[in-house]
Amino acid sequence: MEQAPAPKKALRFGLFEVDFASQELRKSGIRIKLQDQPFQILALLLERPGEIVTREEIQKRLWAGDTFVDFDLGLNSAVKKLRQALGDESDNPRFVETLYRRGYRFLAPVQNGNSAPVTADPNSAPPPANGHSVQDTGQRAGSHGDSALRHGSSSRKIALYLALPLLLALGLLAGYGLRLPSPPRITAYQQVTRDGRQKYGVLTDGERLYLAEYEGGRFAIAQVSAAGGETSLLPTPFTNVMLGNIVPDGSSLFVGEFHETNKQSPVWSLPLPTGAPRRVAGLVAESLAPSPDGKWLVFSTASEIYQAAMDGTQVKKLFSTKGPTFDLAFSPDSQRLVFTVSDTQAGTNTLWTANRDGSGLRTLFLAADDSQHDSAARWTPDGKYLLFQRYREGHFNVWVLPLAESWFGHKPQPVQLTNGPLDFQQPVPSRDGKKFFAIGAQPRTELVRSDGKSGFKSFLGGLSITDVAFSADGQWVTYVTVPDNSLWRSRIDGSERLQLTDPGKIVAGLPRWSPDARQIVFMGKTTRSNWRAYLISSNGGTFQDLVSAASAGLDPNWMPNGKSIVVSLGNLGHTGQGVSLVDLQSGKVRDLPGGERYFSPRPSPDGKYIAAVTTDSGTLALFDLATQRWTDLVKLPIGYPSWSHDGQYLYFDSILSEDPAYYRVRISDHKLERLVSLAGIRRFWGEMAQWAGLAPDDSLLLTRDASNQEVYSLDWLPE
Repeated sequence: MEQAPAPKKALRFGLFEVDFASQELRKSGIRIKLQDQPFQILALLLERPGEIVTREEIQKRLWAGDTFVDFDLGLNSAVKKLRQALGDESDNPRFVETLYRRGYRFLAPVQNGNSAPVTADPNSAPPPANGHSVQDTGQRAGSHGDSALRHGSSSRKIALYLALPLLLALGLLAGYGLRLPSPPRITAYQQVTRDGRQKYGVLTDGERLYLAEYEGGRFAIAQVSAAGGETSLLPTPFTNVMLGNIVPDGSSLFVGEFHETNKQSPVWSLPLPTGAPRRVAGLVAESLAPSPDGKWLVFSTASEIYQAAMDGTQVKKLFSTKGPTFDLAFSPDSQRLVFTVSDTQAGTNTLWTANRDGSGLRTLFLAADDSQHDSAARWTPDGKYLLFQRYREGHFNVWVLPLAESWFGHKPQPVQLTNGPLDFQQPVPSRDGKKFFAIGAQPRTELVRSDGKSGFKSFLGGLSITDVAFSADGQWVTYVTVPDNSLWRSRIDGSERLQLTDPGKIVAGLPRWSPDARQIVFMGKTTRSNWRAYLISSNGGTFQDLVSAASAGLDPNWMPNGKSIVVSLGNLGHTGQGVSLVDLQSGKVRDLPGGERYFSPRPSPDGKYIAAVTTDSGTLALFDLATQRWTDLVKLPIGYPSWSHDGQYLYFDSILSEDPAYYRVRISDHKLERLVSLAGIRRFWGEMAQWAGLAPDDSLLLTRDASNQEVYSLDWLPE
């Protein structure tokens, strides 16, 4: 990236003002949100108003030739966002004119912050205060004045010659301290894995990569050469095992025995390359990291951070955070920690750092939209950079934060390293720091239906969708598209398709039709809030919060009379969810007695019962609205219960079990039937785990995983 000339502190055009010091665009004094690349393009255009700025100049300035990015797509997207911020139109521009295949030109008059035109000669001297010119003043001074001027001129020359070396030295020093170094950038990349399985984490011992994968309905750990090749699963005795961390000498892995939906896992040590796992004392954790010097472990349970010896003994609490904490990592010198803190109500993840003893606890970035969805930070081996993942505008990318300040106290800013076409997550530096590994993904699904013993076949054209629901008459369908998580509805034959939500504003999930098919209730989360329940007309329009005072809104479903909605209004933390009824006319909320132990409520077609799942996903229970009592139906790992259309059965998915299958239980006598084996089916793990549901004829629907998700090796150059 070329070094930009120093811009003016502030420029104005029309009602807009650009503040280069704070990198802000304002309209009539009100800040307009504008991302970095569109802002840099605006700055480049404002340097030369009225002149053509070529696409090649923009590419050299903003996209170095070896940057891992589709330049044409990135430039067109950035200019589009700039026009949106300015309220400009490409076919009738007021500010930014497009010159086809050549570049862009800024059309409007531009002024400095003091209203002086930008085109004024910066070297011209202002007139004296008395209004006379320098020439007039010199003529009146006479010969005596000429002599004095010559004497003064000689003195100034001598002083200038003496000061020149000092000025030059200071200039070089200032230039070194204030120079704009070339930003970190990707120089090459290579695909490492080709197994097609969903991946959730990467570790390396230098020679090999260890991967957290989802295979055949189970979580497993795989390994592959860091140079690429075939992956193989590490044998463990666990039904589901999660990847924790690797010891500094690479001799073993810390892994977690994963039970149902529990967030905290018993910790085991798994020898490498082979060996029987050994329990690490009584350690139960959500995240764990060994210190590089091999002396200590730190681990988290909810918002508490602890220290222990490497064998899990000598446990002591270090400090507390403001929310569930994960992605713990040590600095190379073993003196500092970096980690992610989650705000389950706001739906945000932020990066924090602290000394190993818990002192110096602080957030890595000041509160800003861009830093509210950061996670998975890792130090480079030299300790000079932090790699992390950032979620912005519906996509994950890898960013890097330089940690050293310049001589003049310039605070380092994060730099985006990847920019599509894949989403990149979970960056892990190589042992030599010259590259890093990351998971690159293009999520996609295929909707399939079970047709009995012959297997599964595409349904609704095999759309890349999930969270499918049908109207009571079976004529309409609503669903969420993958990967953009938009809410849509259409007729069952695909006609009259209508997009109901904008993916840039909200992530949608689990929609349900009202009995009269006039409204849809769904879950949604924004950049400012976690999952909440919303209502929207089936003909589109604005959506409204179902219970604005609630901390959350999960899995809402209509009662058959259409007058109320059953929903879990609890938080997504470690406490119970709670099941409540919301009266749509009065807005009153009534909690079901004993409902704090349950979530995923499903009303029966006749409105007599509400089925729900215990918060550990281990029991399917039934609430009788007449007697106000709960009754256990079946004890198995439970996922996505669905009522048959006649109300005689409850269908469910035995998620994360040794024998994944689809079942149904008869309400009258609690008889359990195993219907379809799900072993070996590549199911998509989305925002709300693995979705399953019923078609209008009560046949099973699933989302098959058709994603492209592999590990990549990315070579990079720091500053």
